[in-house]
Amino acid sequence: MNKNLFIIVLLIVNLKSFAQEKQQQDKKEILQKVQQFFDALETQDTVLYKSILLKDGQTWAISEKDGTVKYSMRQFSDRLKTLINPNSIIQEKTLSSKVMIHKQIAMAWVPYTLDISGKFSHTGVDVFTLLKTSEGWKISTLAFTMDYDSKPK
Repeated sequence: MNKNLFIIVLLIVNLKSFAQEKQQQDKKEILQKVQQFFDALETQDTVLYKSILLKDGQTWAISEKDGTVKYSMRQFSDRLKTLINPNSIIQEKTLSSKVMIHKQIAMAWVPYTLDISGKFSHTGVDVFTLLKTSEGWKISTLAFTMDYDSKPK
């Protein structure tokens, strides 16, 4: 009887360990997608950009200036049309990150700082929503804040 109980406990521990390893692998892949998004912006790589996004995805921007909050939405496909601009190189740097996953949906909370062509522009928080597809994790939406009053630390 004790031998059977030991085997059951051992199986449960192994299954839990496997699930944790899978969760860590998913987090790594999600953060890789986030970094690839930043890389695509900086290098203006339209092929990379399209490969990490869901076709019908969108971005939401939230900015505040002089007490007025502005919301704007764009389709990823619209952003693709203006991605290449040699006069405006976007350099976004992650300050930290937090990833949450539930089955085939994930969220990455990513505070950032952004420079345009080497000049500081703003800080903010990116919130990426990703869906796990047959091709792996894809970014479905990106909502972000733009804080022009704060400087990077």
